Amino acid sequence: MGSLFDGETWRSRRPYVTAEADFRHHGLDPTAMEIGEVCLITFSAGLFRRVLERVPWVDEAFTWPYSTTPLKRCRTEGGTPFALHFPSYGGPRIANSLEQLAACGVRYVLGLGLGGTPRPDVAIGDIVVLEGAVRGDGVSRYYVPDEFPAVADLALTARLCRELDAHHERYHLGLSFGTDALYREGRALVERLRELGVLSLDLESSAFLTVGRRLGLKCCWTGVISDRLAEADHEGTIHPEHVMERLLRLSDHLLRVIEEL
Repeated sequence: MGSLFDGETWRSRRPYVTAEADFRHHGLDPTAMEIGEVCLITFSAGLFRRVLERVPWVDEAFTWPYSTTPLKRCRTEGGTPFALHFPSYGGPRIANSLEQLAACGVRYVLGLGLGGTPRPDVAIGDIVVLEGAVRGDGVSRYYVPDEFPAVADLALTARLCRELDAHHERYHLGLSFGTDALYREGRALVERLRELGVLSLDLESSAFLTVGRRLGLKCCWTGVISDRLAEADHEGTIHPEHVMERLLRLSDHLLRVIEEL
């Protein structure tokens, strides 16, 4: 895939619209939003609501200016402040949210999501922790050249793995494929990803990890396999109950990681 407009788009230094200007358009100073330095992102609206029910404290008086991408100001059981956010679906929306979070002073972003697997040795309901992603999205090309890797923050990912190990959680550690085209996951693509040992496919991870790193954010991603792209057919559905239960258990682990930051 060639670079967009000869590779110059990602070099832009002075965009006409910035996240900071967007906040000020709403009469808000992003530096005064006080959402903390840590954000837990869920890549599902239903998961956002379920995790919010488990959070020990939520500031009900806090107002986020973007109603379609809700964000709540919260605290862990130990009193550590953090933001819980649903940025909606797909790479462009993820990138916009990361810009907004960075403008508000967020430094750490922990992603919790779902994905389909092309591999026969990975089961529906398995936990996945990403080291990085194969960049199949389009929005990250506006931030970095094609050769730039989508890589999770090593230290934050290591903290997450220590938390999972301490509670004897089994998980797969490896790569995802982030795509913008849910309905174009054809057999040839899936077979190639299987050959490369890719663990999962989703709509967010490559944009999330690439744009986050470009903005200076420390990002990690964990999630659960919700379906399988098998050789013969597609298996599974979105949000089966045992998948949701495991996602909620993962959210508890992530809250403990947040307390350590």
